[in-house]
Amino acid sequence: MAQEPRFDPMREIQNLGEQITKQIEKGIRTVTSGSESLHLDMYEADGIVTISSQPIDGLVKESIEISLESNVLTISVRTEPEPTPTSARYLLQERRFGPLSRDLELSIPVKGQEARAKVDGGNRLIITLPVDDSIYGNITVTPVE
Repeated sequence: MAQEPRFDPMREIQNLGEQITKQIEKGIRTVTSGSESLHLDMYEADGIVTISSQPIDGLVKESIEISLESNVLTISVRTEPEPTPTSARYLLQERRFGPLSRDLELSIPVKGQEARAKVDGGNRLIITLPVDDSIYGNITVTPVE
């Protein structure tokens, strides 16, 4: 007669710990990926820094807040889903809506007071910031007497 495997509480605790770890990692991947982050491109050309977002589904244009403190640009927006019939039952819902925020460290000085922001026809946020050339310049050398 075959013996039943013995109950090993330590093995069961280890298996439970592994299952919990996998679920936590899955949750973290879900939260840190997708629409919670605002994906941006940033480049400088002809003395202007341009920052452009990916198209933002459900962007509430009135919610856009942009601030510059020292060399950190903060962009915050809110998104909302389009209305659905009250009788609708989602079969698949992958898009997330709510607040989005992003901090960017600017590696070159800009004139924050001259910044401009707009939303184009494709629901992309575009921010332009003139480069502050005043901190660059020639140093006048005075001859030693």
